[in-house]
Amino acid sequence: MHVLRKMRVIAAVAVASGALTAAAIAPASATAESWGDCPSGYFCAWSGANGTGSRCQWAGNSESWYHDCSWAGDHYPRSVYNHGRSGAGVTIYAWTSWEKPIGGCVTKGETVNLAGNYYVASHAWNC
Repeated sequence: MHVLRKMRVIAAVAVASGALTAAAIAPASATAESWGDCPSGYFCAWSGANGTGSRCQWAGNSESWYHDCSWAGDHYPRSVYNHGRSGAGVTIYAWTSWEKPIGGCVTKGETVNLAGNYYVASHAWNC
């Protein structure tokens, strides 16, 4: 069974892996109403399930969510959406500087609810 599907079945985190190139990072946003609030070309994360709660968004990689996302140090992300570039998937990592990948690739157009209490500290457009 594909790692991403298996992780969803067992209610684990599903995300991407990839390149470590630096890119522009958009500032964190206040709140989100739904998945559709993630701007085209961005990877978004929310404090709530189904794209709700506080949102952070990035047009590129983030070496440290703690610096880029005001709520990341105090709350576990509950949902993510890759509304990004053509063909580019996103990997999320438990540690800063793209260390300790969590799950599989969040492909373009994919929305994922993250189960459990998982720290996410960085991500990269690399799969």
